[in-house]
Amino acid sequence: MKRRTVLQELGAALACLVLSVGCSNKDAAPSDPGAAAGPSARAGAAALPAAAPVKLTVGHDLWIGYSGVFLANELELFKKAGLTVELKPFSNPGDTLAALAAGQLDVGLTTLQNLAVLHGNSESDVVAIALVDSSNGADAVVAKEGIATMADLKGKTVALTLGEVNHMLFLFGLEKSGVSPGDVKITSMSADDAGAAFVAGKVDAAVTWEPWITKATKNGGHVIFTSASMPDTITNSVAVQRSKLASGGDAYTRLLGAIDQGVKALRSEPDKAHPIIGKYLNASPEDVKGMLSGDKIYDLADNKQLFGATDKAGPAYASVKSVVDFTVQSKLVKKAPAPEALLDPRFVR
Repeated sequence: MKRRTVLQELGAALACLVLSVGCSNKDAAPSDPGAAAGPSARAGAAALPAAAPVKLTVGHDLWIGYSGVFLANELELFKKAGLTVELKPFSNPGDTLAALAAGQLDVGLTTLQNLAVLHGNSESDVVAIALVDSSNGADAVVAKEGIATMADLKGKTVALTLGEVNHMLFLFGLEKSGVSPGDVKITSMSADDAGAAFVAGKVDAAVTWEPWITKATKNGGHVIFTSASMPDTITNSVAVQRSKLASGGDAYTRLLGAIDQGVKALRSEPDKAHPIIGKYLNASPEDVKGMLSGDKIYDLADNKQLFGATDKAGPAYASVKSVVDFTVQSKLVKKAPAPEALLDPRFVR
């Protein structure tokens, strides 16, 4: 089957999955959410007192960019913000988004690309209320000895996840090298499984992420292309259902405030933070340090700049547009969603 046909079916499949999975709590706001967020609620969000803990279930995959979230959990910053947060891991950001859209999560950490595919194939109210990070080398194509460039992948077997951001990275790399996707043998699996398959010697190359890039380079592999060549494109977000924002706003404000403090802890005391992050990623502190060098993690001040002002949109909207353009070009979506449909800036402006 031709690549574009496969991608089109995959894009539709995500929308079908979201629409078919029902959940009785789909329209329920977080328990005891408090008042809707306003300007006064945004400042010092993590320090806001709470009469009773507010429970939030947060879905995520195991990604270095979520270090601020992991630290907020381990350092009890969520608890100090009056939240009881359950972190629920998924194998990839697409699975996280499907669960969120089906009402099985209060919050999902997922990519802008996944959001674009969802909105491009269905009438969804899931929006990003903050950006978490952008990959700047922490996603990569790793290859075995004898494969020096993307052009050398002709006729080789490559493991990646069709329709996900690592597929987008791969296609971008092929385009820059003048290689047709049809010249490469693709086998689809999760980014973690792709990394494991490469380390096990089952494929010639893999498109994966940290910590598997580090593991691959320690087991005879080397990097031939990374997300550093497409900056601010593979971007992760804090996503929620827009229908819950009015009633659950205070809970989300507290959540973002606690994550912000987690990011600040990472920046101020990296030697203490790295072992904590390593527990989540099954990586050594030294490996965590290396992984972080390939990722830009955002705090609330960064988000304010990224989203911009009401009368002047920030660079986040341009990033979304570039991702949407890719999904249209690759036939992942039936329609091109407007960037404004994917972003809700009320908590960061």
